[in-house]
Amino acid sequence: MPRTVYYVAVSVDGFIADKEGGVGWLDPYNSPELGYESFLERVGAVVIGRSTYEQMQTFGPWPYEGRSGLIVTSRPLPTLPPLSRAVTLAELPAALAKLRIESSRDVWIVGGGQTARECLSSRLVDELELYVIPTLLGAGIPLLSLGTAHIPLRLLETHSFPNGITKLRYEVQRDSESSNGTTSTVGT
Repeated sequence: MPRTVYYVAVSVDGFIADKEGGVGWLDPYNSPELGYESFLERVGAVVIGRSTYEQMQTFGPWPYEGRSGLIVTSRPLPTLPPLSRAVTLAELPAALAKLRIESSRDVWIVGGGQTARECLSSRLVDELELYVIPTLLGAGIPLLSLGTAHIPLRLLETHSFPNGITKLRYEVQRDSESSNGTTSTVGT
């Protein structure tokens, strides 16, 4: 079954972009050994917040050709990539639930923090795959915006790369052990 994954690079102090929204600080850490290309091959659909989408447009052509997409925005977009549609934050949970059913491959929550938070709060994310970059930004766009609910995670994998990056892969827990040893169900 396809997974929904929040796959993202994050600074040690928890930022996915600098205070201007830039990601140039990641350039020295780009490396084929990180496995981005193999991850992208498993992706059939993407979910992107408007700010992330607008930033991506400055990088060149749409990088997710042939993949479905949800662009999260509160304002109309003049154009959309093929196979993509605009949704509001309020529409996102239902649209993502439908996309998960329709996709035969993984769904990637590309970002940003507010979009990822809504997906996690709606219990529509299966995994977080974080690449912790050995740098401190001091300020910027956080991994998740404020207001993220308490969500238990289970560590699936860690891997350290020679360039100092640490990969952390977590499964979002649907069931968690309460303090008295009984199992409680967290909504899906």
